[in-house]
Amino acid sequence: MPNRSLSVEGTIIVFLILAVGLIFPIIPFLGSQIGITLTLFSGATLYLFLFFLGKSFQSGQMFEEIKISSDKVEIIHKERNKEKLIWEGNPFWTKVKMQDKENKIENYLTIVEKGRHIELGAFLSPDERLNLKNEIQNALAKAKSL
Repeated sequence: MPNRSLSVEGTIIVFLILAVGLIFPIIPFLGSQIGITLTLFSGATLYLFLFFLGKSFQSGQMFEEIKISSDKVEIIHKERNKEKLIWEGNPFWTKVKMQDKENKIENYLTIVEKGRHIELGAFLSPDERLNLKNEIQNALAKAKSL
């Protein structure tokens, strides 16, 4: 699951502080042309804040489930309001690869099997992707030994 730096309550507090910070300076100019202009820009700022905040929370509805057994590797990727994407492979042929800084993404994590590859943990921090790589490698080694 993606990281959440603020709880819902914390997000509401940040929004209220932003709203007060944008509305308070407008009060002396209410009823004037400057007040109308400031109100429009402040309203647009609040709208954009809420729009991008909503996008951020939608990304929080994304998850990846990784199942590794002795006969199958299954990865289920689900995003909000989209159908599940399922990738299956054989643990014997499956490898985990991490590209450190070759891409724009630090610790870019993929899983590869017979030329097919998928990205894993795009919503995770670089350190979390490194931990995930180690966990998957351990699970694959265990599955191959069974």
